[in-house]
This record gives sequence, structure tokens and C-alpha cells, in this order.
Amino acid sequence: MKLPTVVVLSIVTLTLSLRAKEFDITQYGATANDDTDDTTAIEKTLSACGEAGGGTVFIPAGTFILSRRNGESPILETAPNTTIRGEGAASILKFDPLVNQSNFWRMIGAPIDGGTKNVVIRDLHLDGSNTHPKYVKGETPEHNAGLWFYNKNHVIENVTVMNVLAENFSGDCMAFSYNCRAITVRDSTLRNFIRQGIQMGGSPGSRDYLVTGCRDLEHAVQPGGSTIHVEHARGLKNVIIENNQCRKSILAGGVDGMIIRGNTVTGKIVGNGNTNLVIHDNIVKSNTKSGAVVQLGYTKGLIFRGNIIEGTENNPLGLYVWGNSRYNDQPGEDVTISDNQITAAETAISLNGTKNVRIHGNTLKAPRQLLHRRTEDLMSDASEQKPGKSSDE
Repeated sequence: MKLPTVVVLSIVTLTLSLRAKEFDITQYGATANDDTDDTTAIEKTLSACGEAGGGTVFIPAGTFILSRRNGESPILETAPNTTIRGEGAASILKFDPLVNQSNFWRMIGAPIDGGTKNVVIRDLHLDGSNTHPKYVKGETPEHNAGLWFYNKNHVIENVTVMNVLAENFSGDCMAFSYNCRAITVRDSTLRNFIRQGIQMGGSPGSRDYLVTGCRDLEHAVQPGGSTIHVEHARGLKNVIIENNQCRKSILAGGVDGMIIRGNTVTGKIVGNGNTNLVIHDNIVKSNTKSGAVVQLGYTKGLIFRGNIIEGTENNPLGLYVWGNSRYNDQPGEDVTISDNQITAAETAISLNGTKNVRIHGNTLKAPRQLLHRRTEDLMSDASEQKPGKSSDE
């Protein structure tokens, strides 16, 4: 059937309009695989996209050099309704090597004067050009980052990061904090971060974060922090950390309504000051660090279920739940520990300053004692088990 001329013209106009929504950085002066600074060209591309009301900023294959601008604000500010898309790991945004001499280089983030929303960053390789081998206080520029979404005065909402390789940052590979809402980091890869891999903070009103399908590769530097790290939450609500592969620890504290599930961790899970926390179906194998493999303090409402916790000779405790310290009189409260497999050098489960605890269905292995408690209102099927024996409660 032949379409009327008016309909054909409408379709052509719509197609051209959709094509016009893609902005290629090479059309604005960026040149790949040379020593020239591409910052201004990419800034112009982002500005054109923002002025058009949104669209896609395209980063073709090749390496493009970025340098610091405007104090502490992000170098590349993403306006609302912007997608920054590459062609995968071959599309590289890389800091100038001068990054190693100063601080506050943040590669991509929200405009400092207006916040942003509906942002997608995908199929990219972010390289922080770090040459520092480890964190040294006062020497390492720890505030240099790949993604840095933070704004004290404006909301940052609906940001999705997909299939991004972020490496060689002396600070965090990715950071989300003040005024962030609806943040998703999916199927991304991290390597050679000095501080944290994925850092999440918040503020009153911050909520709804999801980190899933991410992993960190073997490091050539000495990371000073965690693969996934939640701190300075300041009222953050509803965080899901699931199905990630972490060569370093997961540290997650200060959140109301958090789920940590299905992760494989070489290191620890640590979290203080959470409410309504669920940790289930994780595999946590300790590395060389001493102390408890899993440590949870000042928690109100904790379900710890179906996890495999494997300590080494450096880990006297498998699971440690505690509260009531000189810093905070909040006990570990309303706790259920069920159906876990826990191995430790001395004690499988230790409770210290907790109340309203229910323990059942666990398999515990520890040479000294299965359960140590200084607690109130404990219900446990294993409370009479002899030290040194496995328990199938």
C-alpha cells in the first residue's frame, strides 16, 4: 500500500529528528589516539546535547584525553536526558597524566548549578591514569574519581551506569552521594582503585540504589578500601547490592532498608548503623585480614540467612553482631541468624550487646566454641552445643 505523501514526509522528518539527537564528539573537535586535550571538544558536545533538550553523546573507539576544569566540579557535566555512549572498552576517556600531581579531578558528574535527571552512561572505558601504588595519607590525591554524582543543592535522579570499565583511579572509580535518587550500576567492571570501587553515600531524601552484576579484576595496586562501599549515608534508604563479584570487601552502613544478596566476596562484609537489613545467600571467604569475617554493629532489624562464611586462621570470629559501646548505646536488636554455614578459627557466632536474637538451622564449625554471647532474650537451638563440634541446629 502506498502511503500518502504527508505521512511519508512525517516519517522522514521524525527519522531525521531522531538522528539529530546523537552528538558525536569528533564532530566537535575531539581527536582520538593523540596527545591533544579533548576536554573542550567534549564539553561542547555535551552542551549541544543539553541545549537540544537531551540526546546521546557518542564516544567512538579510541582514546580521548581529559584535564581538570572548574575547581571541584565534574569535568564533564551531564545535563538532564543525556546518554553518554561508547562502543565498549575501546572507547576510552582518559585523564591527562598531570592528574597524579593534584586533587579533585572528577571525570563525569552532574552540573554543579542545577542537578540532573534521566542520565545513562554506558559502554565506556574510564581511565584515571593513576601511578600511585597505594594510599599514603597526605600524598595520594584521594579525591580523583571516575563518576562523581554529588550536589548539595539540587536533586540528581534516575542515573544508570551500564557496561562501564573504570580503572586506575587514585580515589573512587564511581561515587554517588548527596541528593542522589534512583541510581543503578549494572554489569560494570572495576580495577586498580586506590580508595573504593563503587562508593555510595547520601543525604535526607536519597534513596533507591541498585548495584548488580559488577566485579573488580585483579589489582596491580594496593586498594585501600572496599569493592562496594556505603558510608556517610545521612538518611539513605533502600539499597540493593546483589550478584556482584568482589575481590575486596563490602562495607555498608547507615542505611534504612538494605539488601545484600547473592554476592561472592573475598574479604569481609561489615556494616554499622543499619535498620531493616537483610543479608542472604552470599559467599564470603576471608583473605589475609584479621578479625571477624562478618561484623554488624548497632543494627535494628537484621536477617542473616543462607550465607556461607569461611574464615581462616586469622579470623577468630565468623559472624560478630554487637552494640552498646561507649560511642553508641544502641544494641544489636531484633536479629535472626538462620540456615548459614559458618567456619572460624575460634568462635562461629559472637553476640555482644545484643537483644531479641533468634538463632536456628545453622551449620557451625569452630574449635573453641560455636556460640559466644553477652546478650538478652536469646533463642537458640545451639546454645547447649559443645565447643569444637559442628552443629546442624
